[in-house]
Amino acid sequence: MKNSEMFKRTLGFLTLAAFSVLSAGCSGVNIEQSSLSDKSAESLSDKNSSSESSLPNADEMSDTVERTYSEIFSDRDKNPDFENITAEIKLSGDSAECSHDGVSVEGSVVTVSEEGVYRISGTLDNGQIVVNAEKAKVHLVLDNADITCRTSSPIYGINSDKIFISLAENSANTLTDGSVYTYADESAQEPDACIFSSDSITINGSGTLNINANSADGIHSKDDVVITGGNINIDAVNDGIKGKDYVSVCGGKINIKSGGDGIKSTKKDDTYFGFVYIEGGEFLIDAEQDGIQAETELIITDGELDITSGGGYENCIKIHNDMDFGGSHRFGKDGGDFGGMMPPGGMTSPDDFAFGDMTPSDVNIGQTAYSLANKDSTISAKGLKGGAAVKISCGNITVDSADDAIHSNVDVEISGGFSTLCAGDDGIHADKTVSITEGSVTVTRSYEGIEGAVIDVSGGIVQVCSDDDGFNASDGTSQGAVGTYSENAKINISGGFVYVDAEGDGLDSNGDMTVSGGTILINGPVNGGNGALDSNSEIIVTGGLLIAAGSSQMAEYPGEGSEQYSISASIGSSQEKDTLVTLIDDSGNEILSFKPAKTFDHIVISSPEIEKGQTYTLSIGGSTASAGGFGLFENGGYDGKGEPVGSFTAEDMTSFIGERFTMGGGFGGRGGRMDFQPSTDENGNFVKPGIPKDGFEQGKRFN
Repeated sequence: MKNSEMFKRTLGFLTLAAFSVLSAGCSGVNIEQSSLSDKSAESLSDKNSSSESSLPNADEMSDTVERTYSEIFSDRDKNPDFENITAEIKLSGDSAECSHDGVSVEGSVVTVSEEGVYRISGTLDNGQIVVNAEKAKVHLVLDNADITCRTSSPIYGINSDKIFISLAENSANTLTDGSVYTYADESAQEPDACIFSSDSITINGSGTLNINANSADGIHSKDDVVITGGNINIDAVNDGIKGKDYVSVCGGKINIKSGGDGIKSTKKDDTYFGFVYIEGGEFLIDAEQDGIQAETELIITDGELDITSGGGYENCIKIHNDMDFGGSHRFGKDGGDFGGMMPPGGMTSPDDFAFGDMTPSDVNIGQTAYSLANKDSTISAKGLKGGAAVKISCGNITVDSADDAIHSNVDVEISGGFSTLCAGDDGIHADKTVSITEGSVTVTRSYEGIEGAVIDVSGGIVQVCSDDDGFNASDGTSQGAVGTYSENAKINISGGFVYVDAEGDGLDSNGDMTVSGGTILINGPVNGGNGALDSNSEIIVTGGLLIAAGSSQMAEYPGEGSEQYSISASIGSSQEKDTLVTLIDDSGNEILSFKPAKTFDHIVISSPEIEKGQTYTLSIGGSTASAGGFGLFENGGYDGKGEPVGSFTAEDMTSFIGERFTMGGGFGGRGGRMDFQPSTDENGNFVKPGIPKDGFEQGKRFN
């Protein structure tokens, strides 16, 4: 059967995709097959503040500057040369020694005034290395240097062309400042970091640098910060690493604990700068505010990133006012496994795919954990944030954020890598477009999984668990009581694998919804206030495999403008999770079998295997001996013991089994919603659409 081959290709690809990403590094994940098909066109602060207003909005950043990053790291940045030492600077308690004319020593303050390579070793109890060498490249080699400065920056770059700081092999170096700086001019606001420079800073080498920033930032350049190596540990009262023009990293191990942002670029008045670029390295960031923030673009092309912002999702700083329907549930990071196919925290190796009993794990449904958590609601605590864009093409990324895990005021583009996201608010948010073309994105917990005016998925593996909508396409237009069509809001799925477990709507578009390829599995809400599919326009399906299970009370289905045949089945009674749903043709051949991960009484199936003029039967129950994943099973293993729900002949684009409610105009005018007749209770009072007369008891239906 065609379905059998399609399913084998789907599962086979998922295994191959995991292996190829892990083996090939930046090759990403690209799904190119009939059921997981065609690519779509590519879519495209102040010192002590990380507020929501610090980034430009979508309109301001709509004309993104094209940049080339391939030559951002010079040979000298990457390959430090310690051989030609200009002078030795030896530190000793409250004094220092150096015989070179380009170095002066006054008490415990060492000033470098000429270009050269200076090796620094020893201890300063309360002193400072000052670089004041106009237009010079000054190279400081830290070789077991321990510098404490109680009233200012241990390393202070007043004037230079660039400062190189190399960490000598096998060396352990420490910089510590005091909690209060002393300035000759009381209005001065700099220096403000353990390493501060008015000009560019590069850190390289293989040694260790420990930074104890008790006043403000760990590293701060009013130009740019480049890191190509070293083991850098920063504990900062404010920001960990801050570069005005940009911050770029291609190597090293960076461990940051910060009271502000972990890494940030701050230039706002020039759209060419203000970016953060990561080409490699290992990052462990625990930031009270944003993990990594770029005023313009945040670009990640490789690396290992583990980011906690704002204390993680349990410390969500947002108040959500639409929590009437649904509750708090979790899986992945907190013990579930996306249908037995996904280990806690996401895919990490090809061995994580075990095709045996693939029934979905339990989800814990309880009271929502969202709270204000005694935080200032104006503070941003996002994991990865870019004003113009967040672009991820490779790398292993883990984010646990109090706010959005990935956020852009314009676009988010994911074209490769593994991203595992746990968020107090949105897993991914873009004011304009979220585009996923390759890679693996796993949202283990969120309020809304993926949100943007436009959500495009043309490839890759996308898995979402949400306390409200799984996908939410919204351009900010007020929806009112019954929803308003927004022409700028769109969900387009043309390829890839999409799995959604949502307590709100599974896929929700305030405008258009189009499915033209890929495999989409939706486990929608168990309550009647939401639907597995929700669009303010007709739902158009022209290809791919779409299965959406949930509640019948607000259910929607593909419209007559579709080009692929579908079934909308209202089962008549609530079915337990893991109940097998099987579609069989008139000859008794199994078309597909699926086990929803939650209770359900309605299911939409759209498949290229449903052919015009052919008759099919939908059955509930029984079992299958076939391999499966995410609740979807290869056909041929069904035991035939299910209970038939009904049969249909595919004549219209969508056929129906069970009750099909109508209400005339309103919702029904869109032609793609399972509509219902407004009713009154025993006292003659109108029952609000979407709410059963007997409340939210699971499985209740409208009379």
